[in-house]
Amino acid sequence: MHKSASKEKAVKWVLSDIGVKSENVMVFGDDFNDLGLFHMSGFPVAMENAIIELKNCAAHVADSNDNDGVAVAIEKFIV
Repeated sequence: MHKSASKEKAVKWVLSDIGVKSENVMVFGDDFNDLGLFHMSGFPVAMENAIIELKNCAAHVADSNDNDGVAVAIEKFIV
């Protein structure tokens, strides 16, 4: 992957293309490469197995992927 590539840049590009503000986006993550994504989004969700740095800046901590944590969080906050 190119040094300048990042998840947050990709998400910002897509959001710009579809006209959605980043503060209206829920993101999920578990490791250092998600920190930028967490800082640019309106509702960052850390997975149960996430690093402490993500959990500290998350709006919510979801259960692990093994327990369908992403789906449970989407159902709780979106549906």
